[in-house]
Amino acid sequence: MTFVKHNIRYYIFKLKYLVAFLVFACAISFIGETSLINRISQQQEIAHLKAEIDEYDRKFEADRKTLNSLKHDEDAVKEVAREKYYMKTDNEDIFIIEDDLE
Repeated sequence: MTFVKHNIRYYIFKLKYLVAFLVFACAISFIGETSLINRISQQQEIAHLKAEIDEYDRKFEADRKTLNSLKHDEDAVKEVAREKYYMKTDNEDIFIIEDDLE
């Protein structure tokens, strides 16, 4: 019987570092603000925000080009006025046709 007790104590002593490592790994993975799970969700949010920034940059460049053309080209002013604001000259009529998709 003493041989078995000595043997169990020996294995517990030998495995204490493995048990401590497993407890530490679980604590890092699941507990706290800096856990692995929170880190992964933050990385996904960062990727989403970077994609949103790229989209806004593309819109900004398109609007900047439109603004530049409006400053330097009179025909561009007329085009924007007609397409976006449905403005017309004195001698023309505008018909707006909308499709109902229902």
